[in-house]
Amino acid sequence: MSLFAVLKVVHIICALLSIVGFSIRGYWIATDNPLQRHRVSKTLPHIIDTGLLGSAIAMLVIWRISPFELSWLTVKIAALLVYIALGMVAMRFGKTKKIRMTAWSAAMLTALFIVSVAFGKTPAGFFALL
Repeated sequence: MSLFAVLKVVHIICALLSIVGFSIRGYWIATDNPLQRHRVSKTLPHIIDTGLLGSAIAMLVIWRISPFELSWLTVKIAALLVYIALGMVAMRFGKTKKIRMTAWSAAMLTALFIVSVAFGKTPAGFFALL
């Protein structure tokens, strides 16, 4: 298996873990579960997301391209920034549970869009089906 293939598997696993973890944390917010404030709940996502970003950068280095050379990758990065902003509102800055859960729901839809862009290698993602 090539280094690129290994990095791609790591990237996919980290993406899956990140989305599942974000889903669980959103459920904990909705149910006022005290685990949402546990140290591991606040630390582990950063470790997983570091692996996700590191594997992405390493794949770009192997490809020898800028992420902005491919339109689908540019859209994926832009959507990632939206996902991060929504996640910050959902996990930290939302003043009410309604705001936090709305941001969490929008972030989950954004995450699904990012996955659809990545798998389809098209900037339209799942909107290409419309």
